[in-house]
Amino acid sequence: MFLIKGLAFIKESWRRVNIAISDKGYIVKIWRSHYTNRYLFSQIDMIYDAKEYLIIPGLIDIHVHFREPGEEYKEDFVSGTKAALASGITIVGDMPNNLRPITTLESFEEKLHVVSKRAYTDFFLYAMLDEPEELSKIFEKFGHIPVKVYLYNKKTLEALIRRDLPSEPIYVFHAEHPDLIADHRKASDAYELNKLRPIKAELEGIDIAIKFAMRNRCHVHITHVTSPEAVAKIVEARRRGLKITCDVAPHHLIFFLEKINPKSPLYKVLPPIREKEVNHRLLRALARGLIDIIASDHAPHSPDEKSCSFSEAPPGIASIQFLLPLLYSISKRMHIDFDLLIKTVSENPARIFRVSKRGKIKVGYYADFAIFDPRYKGTIDPDTFFSKASLTPYNNFVVKGKVIATFLRGKLVYEDGIFLDKMGEYVGNIK
Repeated sequence: MFLIKGLAFIKESWRRVNIAISDKGYIVKIWRSHYTNRYLFSQIDMIYDAKEYLIIPGLIDIHVHFREPGEEYKEDFVSGTKAALASGITIVGDMPNNLRPITTLESFEEKLHVVSKRAYTDFFLYAMLDEPEELSKIFEKFGHIPVKVYLYNKKTLEALIRRDLPSEPIYVFHAEHPDLIADHRKASDAYELNKLRPIKAELEGIDIAIKFAMRNRCHVHITHVTSPEAVAKIVEARRRGLKITCDVAPHHLIFFLEKINPKSPLYKVLPPIREKEVNHRLLRALARGLIDIIASDHAPHSPDEKSCSFSEAPPGIASIQFLLPLLYSISKRMHIDFDLLIKTVSENPARIFRVSKRGKIKVGYYADFAIFDPRYKGTIDPDTFFSKASLTPYNNFVVKGKVIATFLRGKLVYEDGIFLDKMGEYVGNIK
């Protein structure tokens, strides 16, 4: 049996406790540190003292693009999951828009076979809504895994409108209406991209998602919302009894057009960066608890790809390795409750995406922890990146807080830049 002691985030509050962990990686007992339990202590083989650091539930990042198989020069499951562990992330959800999109049972099985051998974190995979008959085959074999819906794909939109689809999966929408957006390559800077992919396209896309949720009586999740109007529309749909949730990416919380270099391809992302006024109101919605999840939307590209002109550069921002420090920095700079932000990257994604026994520090749950130093202040140094995406808008960005260590299912797998074990498993069999 293993014991970790320190200040832990439990039941939405901070408590100085002892946490006993079984050899199988489950939390078996939690008790206040000033009490002595001689029997339990007699069973302990090793103690980890977190001292002045914080013990946070392992983060769950539901939205990453690790590019494997097909574009490993951008990222792969080794580099991506290592970068995740360095930010206290213990579970990732990898998107299906690979070079060969994950639209069939064959492509899903191929991807699962390849990445299962390479993961340092636990993970689940998405399938893409494109061929409904193939989705049924995937569900039959692997359970109701999450389905990604790219509305700007005409074939996907057609399948969505014309077909009755199973109600059991969670359908995750990239909500940009195809009739209201233009090719990102037509934009020479971030201002033009914002006009080519306007908030109106997001709102019309959410309307489609809401109608789909009503017709199929299913759970719809809107990913990377960019506007408070989108959040308001989602909240109103919830009030009408629909099962609809949403997430926001850190770049839409941190950056706004008036703050960035609009010509820099490092800020090119879809949906695009919005204006300051939109950004500030989105932060207020987050502070009020109206946004369920924060997800990195880690979209890595090679340094060469992010060094060309804005119009030629592929869209996407890499951020997974510093997700937790970014959130802590947001909480301090914007006076947003850090406890609330912790829930958006642990408890809420576990509940919404039905990842069993994760997301909380609770007896019977897996012992997934991030050990976090809140007193640290420094800059994001690309020389320390484990991700292959070494060009990001966060390079040399000042942050508060640092992940010291990460535990996965009771095992210390990362500490001070060193990876101690590779034990990632697929956790996506949702029945």
